[in-house]
Amino acid sequence: MSAAMEVNIVSATRPVWKGEAKSVTVPAYAGGMGILPDHEPVLTVIKEGTVIVTKPEGGKLSFEVTDGFISFDSNKLTVVVEQARSLENVQRDVDII
Repeated sequence: MSAAMEVNIVSATRPVWKGEAKSVTVPAYAGGMGILPDHEPVLTVIKEGTVIVTKPEGGKLSFEVTDGFISFDSNKLTVVVEQARSLENVQRDVDII
């Protein structure tokens, strides 16, 4: 099993995040769906919710996304959504206040 996979999260207007991850959870219509390295190829629609990226070193990133789709094949995950924003920036803003 590979230790990591390539992840690319893009919105209709801009790239959102690109890097390596050891897992990603997406808001699929049937419920949360986890993607790990060497997962079977998949193409599915996702709904509004939170995408959680677990980095290889263990840190986590969260992104609030609107409807879209994911494509996974050959350890490359692409998340395409209408809009997305990092929830890390929201947390930092709260900490500053």
